Amino acid sequence: MTRIDTNSALAAVIRRQVKSLARPSGSGAALKSGSSLGEGGAATANGDLPAGDIATLVARRVSSIDPDDPNRSRKAFRVFLESVLLAEFGSDLINDAGFHQLVEEVHSQMEADRDLSPAMEAAAARMLAPSQSAR
Repeated sequence: MTRIDTNSALAAVIRRQVKSLARPSGSGAALKSGSSLGEGGAATANGDLPAGDIATLVARRVSSIDPDDPNRSRKAFRVFLESVLLAEFGSDLINDAGFHQLVEEVHSQMEADRDLSPAMEAAAARMLAPSQSAR
């Protein structure tokens, strides 16, 4: 039996959720690709992050979360969510206030899904495991 990669499955869910939230008017109009990237690595031609750079960016940001933060798992998953959305729609959205609201809405909807919540927790635990062992 083949094991399903939790992060890939979550990324697919995130993409579906964003497409359902993105509408031609409102916050969906802001979802465009750019070419700037910042410190995360090299952007593709349309401003998206290559998959390897997403993993590096997520690992870097997750490792900076305070180990004693009681919301550490939630923050780790949010980092992952933000990174996937930036890779999908362009890294220039990081400076768009509407982007952060979109991330919060998607994150809240995903947490409310009883079937998805355990997978989110498992993904957060996997992201946090290497940094926790370094403590």
